[in-house]
Amino acid sequence: METIWKERPPVLDDGLKRQAVQISEDCGIPYTIACMAVKRGCEDSEAAMAYLDPSPEDFHNPFGLPDMEAAVKRLVAARDGEELVCIYGDYDVDGTTAVSMLMKYFKAVGIRAIFRIPNRLKEGYGMNLPAVEALVEKGVNLIVTVDNGIAAAKEIAYCVSKGVDVIVTDHHECQEALPGALAVIDAKRPDSHYPFAELCGAGIAFKIIQALDQYLGRGDDLTEYMECAALATVADIVPLKDENRVLVSLGIQSMNEGPVNPGIGGLIEVSGIDCVTAGRIGFVLAPKINAAGRLGEADRVVSLYTSDDGAVIEETARFLKEENEKRQEIEGEITDEVIAQIQGQGKYKEVFIVAAGRGWHSGVIGIVASKIQEKWYHPVIVIGIGEDGLARGSCRSVSGINMFEALSSCQELFENYGGHAQAAGFSIREENIPKLEEALKAWSQANQVEDCLKKTLYYDMEMDLDALDESLMEGLVMCEPYGVGNPGPVFHYGRQVPDNVRKMGRDGAHLSFSVENTRCVGFQWGSRMEEVSSGEISLLATPKNNTFRDETHIELNLVDLKRDELNDYSACWKIIARVEKGDCSVADAPVWHRSEAELLPDREAQVAVYRMIKKAAEKPLPFDQVCKSIENMNGFKLIVCLKVMEEVGVIGFKLKKGILFSHICKTNEKKDIQNAPLMIELRKYILKG
Repeated sequence: METIWKERPPVLDDGLKRQAVQISEDCGIPYTIACMAVKRGCEDSEAAMAYLDPSPEDFHNPFGLPDMEAAVKRLVAARDGEELVCIYGDYDVDGTTAVSMLMKYFKAVGIRAIFRIPNRLKEGYGMNLPAVEALVEKGVNLIVTVDNGIAAAKEIAYCVSKGVDVIVTDHHECQEALPGALAVIDAKRPDSHYPFAELCGAGIAFKIIQALDQYLGRGDDLTEYMECAALATVADIVPLKDENRVLVSLGIQSMNEGPVNPGIGGLIEVSGIDCVTAGRIGFVLAPKINAAGRLGEADRVVSLYTSDDGAVIEETARFLKEENEKRQEIEGEITDEVIAQIQGQGKYKEVFIVAAGRGWHSGVIGIVASKIQEKWYHPVIVIGIGEDGLARGSCRSVSGINMFEALSSCQELFENYGGHAQAAGFSIREENIPKLEEALKAWSQANQVEDCLKKTLYYDMEMDLDALDESLMEGLVMCEPYGVGNPGPVFHYGRQVPDNVRKMGRDGAHLSFSVENTRCVGFQWGSRMEEVSSGEISLLATPKNNTFRDETHIELNLVDLKRDELNDYSACWKIIARVEKGDCSVADAPVWHRSEAELLPDREAQVAVYRMIKKAAEKPLPFDQVCKSIENMNGFKLIVCLKVMEEVGVIGFKLKKGILFSHICKTNEKKDIQNAPLMIELRKYILKG
C-alpha cells in the first residue's frame, strides 16, 4: 500500500500562523494547541475556547430541525389521548441506543410506548411490511422511527392508508423524494436550515428529548441521555464536530465522574475500564452493544439501557460481553475465508473488492469489510448469501470514493440499499452479484477514482522534539475527544537518527527505539526493524504519556516512518535516471529543496568511494555499508558519485538489490569529475529547487 504524507489542511500559511499566535495569547494555550484548533476550523479565540471547553450552551435549538414542532405536538397529543406509540429502531449501536433513549424518556413523560427492532438475520435493515402490519394489528396509532425510515416510502404509505401516523427521525442521506410521513426529522433534508447536519440517530433522538423537555416546560436533567448519545455518536463514526463534539465530550465527562445511566455503568464495569475515552467506547464498549444486534439479540440492549435493577443490568452486561466474544470468533473465521478468496481470485487488483460466500454471517460482514479495507485500502463489499438466494452486503469505502453514489448508479440490482459515502449496505439476489461487480467496475472507470487508492496520512505540523513538554500534553487532553472530524494529533518529526533499536513483545511483534532520548514505540512494527536501523528517518507520531512504576514520561506512538529521502536508494536511483533521460522536472521529485552539499559529492567523498572500490578488489559491497562508512555520505550522493565516475570512465558498476558490484577502469587520463555532464545537469535542478 502506497502512503503519501501531507500536512492536514488548512496548511498553516503566514495568515493562519498569526491567527494561531493570537489564539495562543488570548486563551493561554501553547502555540501548537492553537494551531490544532485553527486546523479544526476555529477562526478566532471564541471559537477556539468553544472547541477546547464544550458546554451545554453550545447546543442548537432543537426546533430548528425540520418538522420538529409537528413531531412534538403529535407526541404530546398521543400522550394526552393515551395512544399506543411504537418506536421502530435499527439493530446497531446507534439504533438500539436511540430506541432506549426514547423508551426511557417517553415513560418519564407519560407516553405509552413499545418498541420494535427488526431481527438483523431474518429481516434486515429498516422497516419491513410484515412488521408494520403486525404493529397496525396490535393497535399502534403512531410509529416513530429512529436511525431509519428515510427510505421506507412503501411501508410508510401502508401505515398512512391504515390511519397510522409516522414520524421519521433519521440521519441517512435522503433519496429522491421524502416519504409521506407526518413529520420527517432529518438534518440532511435538502430544505433543512439546521446548522449541523451530522448528528447520528441517537443524536436526533436526543434533540427530540430536548424539544419535548422544552415544550412541556419540564427542565429535566438530561445527562443520562447525553451519555447514551455520546456512546452512539462515537460508535456510528460520525464527525466529532459541533453538537457531536459537545455530546461526546459532556457524555464522557459524566461517565468518568460516575455514569448516570445504570446500564452504561454496568457495561463499563464488566469491561474493566478505569477511564472512558472515545477510543475505549469505539473499541471496547460499542462492540459489546453491537454484538447483540449482529447476532439477533438487539432487544437485550434496550433492557440494559432502560433497567434500574442491578441484577438485571449485571446479567445483561455479561451476556453482551459473551455475545461479543462469539462475534469475534465468527468474524475471525469469515475474515480468513474472505482474504483467501480475494487472494486466490486476484480481486485485490480491482478498484472495488467484492467477496461473496454462503454461510457468511450477515451480522459480522461489516466488521470483516472494515478489516479488508484496512488491509488493501480499497473500497470493499462483503456479501453473505442466504439459503434462499437472497444476499446481504456490507460496504466500506476509502476517502474520495463515495460508496452511496456508486451503489446508486446500479440501484436497479438491489432489493433495497442505503448508507453513507463511506459505509453502506444492501440486499441483492445472488444472480445479480456478477452484474454488481461489472457495474462497479464501470462506475470506477467512468469516475477515474484509481488515484484515491493511495492512502494519505495527514499530520498537523512539523514539530521539534524539544516541544514535548507537560503543557503540550495538557493541551492535547483539552482537544479530546478525538475521532472522525476531530482527528487525533499527528506530528511530523523530520530527519531523526534512531538509537537503541530493538524488538519487543511476544514474538518481537512490536518495535522500540529512541530519538534524542525520546522513546518511540511502533505497535505491530517488528518487521520494520531493519528499515529503522538503516540510518536517518522521518517520523509521523502522536505524543502520549506513559506511566511506569509511578513515573510518567512522554513517548511517541508511531503512525508511519520513512527513510530519509536521500537514503532511499531505490527512489534516488529513479530520480537520477530520469534526470539523465531529460524527463524529470523540479516538481517531480521531493529532493531539490535540499542543499548542494546534501545532494552532490565533493572531491573528498569521491576519493573515498574510489579507494573503497579499489580496496574491495571487485568484491560485492552492501550499498548501505558504503554510505555509513564515509563521512557525510547519503544514498543520493553515493549514486551520483558512482554514476559520474562511470560517466567519465573511472569505474564500472551495477547495483542489484542493495548490493554494489564494481571495478576500477584502467586509464592514464586525468578526469574532471566535478564538471562531468551529470553534475552540471544536477546543479540546474538544485538551483531551481
